[in-house]
Amino acid sequence: MKKLMKYEWKKSLFSKYVILVFTALAEILFLVGLFIDQKNKLTLTLGISGLFLCAAVGIVFIGIESLLTFSKDLSTKQSYMLFLTPRSSYQILGSKVMMNALTLLLAGVFFTLLAAFDVSVMVAKFGGLKEMFRLLETFANIQIDWNQLGPTGILVFADVLVSWLMTIVIGDLAIVLSATLFNGKKFSRLISFVLFIILSILCSRILTLIPGSDSQTMKYILVMAGGLVLTTVMYAITGWIMEKKLSV
Repeated sequence: MKKLMKYEWKKSLFSKYVILVFTALAEILFLVGLFIDQKNKLTLTLGISGLFLCAAVGIVFIGIESLLTFSKDLSTKQSYMLFLTPRSSYQILGSKVMMNALTLLLAGVFFTLLAAFDVSVMVAKFGGLKEMFRLLETFANIQIDWNQLGPTGILVFADVLVSWLMTIVIGDLAIVLSATLFNGKKFSRLISFVLFIILSILCSRILTLIPGSDSQTMKYILVMAGGLVLTTVMYAITGWIMEKKLSV
């Protein structure tokens, strides 16, 4: 499994470097605007906006790239040898899902630590946390919800991570269904996208059936638990189809 995960990591290494380069450029703009070009607020605004954009787009791109790579694995011969290794379809699929989850987690931790560093620098610069957030609201038009900070913010981050992981597994299932039923067809990728939309709507409807709770924390926990159950079920179905029905 480790070798499979290392293989998946290497395949997406270039895009990770690209994300890091753009993040570094945004960080430089942020620091220049904060300490050097203080009169021109545009530099600081571009830096902050760039960091937010790199975090959001970078994490989303990691998931999309995983789906595109998986689709290419099944529709071309670039990973033909992968499926000839003495590994089950569950292991091959599991390595992709686990590496994507690990990459998303690492990206989340990286951008969280970077944000914590930048916040610390701004607090030291402006002399207080509230003053710093007020500056953010003024320069970058960012609305700060104080109720989302602290433990609730961590819970929201975990909920987003589970939701995004479920989305990736939904995409994998849609790709496998399309490759199994419409392999080699002209519109197979379009069919994959349609199946992805249908499955996403279905899973969303199932999650809405989870009973509400007076506690917002409990609501998040219940939704995350439901998402993890759906993710596990779809992973099992996808692995079974790959093992029994898919011809690569």
